[in-house]
This record gives sequence, C-alpha cells and structure tokens, in this order.
Amino acid sequence: MEQVLNWRKGVFDSNYQVFDEALIKFSFNFSSLKNSAIATTQDGIYLLKSDGYFNPTTKIINNKNEVLAIIHYDLLNFKAKVVFATGEIFDWSFQNSWLRRWSLNNNTDKQILYNSFTGSGIIHANVNDDVLILIGLFIKEYYTRAIFAFILIMFLLFTGRGIF
Repeated sequence: MEQVLNWRKGVFDSNYQVFDEALIKFSFNFSSLKNSAIATTQDGIYLLKSDGYFNPTTKIINNKNEVLAIIHYDLLNFKAKVVFATGEIFDWSFQNSWLRRWSLNNNTDKQILYNSFTGSGIIHANVNDDVLILIGLFIKEYYTRAIFAFILIMFLLFTGRGIF
C-alpha cells in the first residue's frame, strides 16, 4: 500500500507536522537545546531521547515507558541504524549530496523515501507506521543540528583566532 504524505516545519524551529491529504496525521516537537523530541500520533505519545556525543544513540519510548527502538548514528558517514525491540533493523541514509533526499528501509519489503524543500517535503511510504515515518524525519533533523553545530564551532574557532 503506497501512501504519499506531506510534512512541514517552521523555518527557525524544529516542530514537524505530517499530513495525509489535508488532515494532520502526527506531529513532533524538538527540545530547544537537546536532540530529543516528543511525538504525538493517533496511536499515542512517544519520547525520542538522545544520549551521548561520541557514540550517540536515541531511544524511542512509548507512553508505557517501553523502549520500542534504538537509533545508532554513524556521524562520519551520515548514516543511522534503527534496531526495534522486535529485532527488525532499518537503515537510514541520505540519497543525494544536497541532503534533500533520504530513505529508511529494512532492505526487504519496507521502504520510506523522503524529499525536502525549504521547510516542507513529501514522504513516499509502502508502510502505514507513524513511528517509523517520524523516525526518518527525526534522524534528518538530528543530522541537520549536528551540521549546524559543526559549522558554528568552526566559525567561532576561525574568527576567534583572528582576535588574538
């Protein structure tokens, strides 16, 4: 079953909304300074909590405090691996060098393709799983924040060097 969803977020914030036609399907809001988010779907509320800097992971926790999945990041290659409590494993990666297209798939029968424009995008999925869809958006935002932090640190280092 192929489904096409639309998503959008604010230009200067990290609050996502996903729409199925004109109706909101789910949303999630990032913390301002941490790489964590709270997602609200029709099935429940989920916490995506990130830990670590050198070997970062994110746990997806439902409203019963059960860990549904863990995301492991490969920061050097801009990839991630999602391991569900059921044992199912998904690979996440960018599909182009402009970081505007990415995918999440289990390399067998489930695949989600994401496209982004300025603050919005389209999702093509052959699964009807809100948690899986929001994980793909969450990882993209995680890497966007990591790239922004890296650029900011480099800018501060190079401009600070000229002051002294």
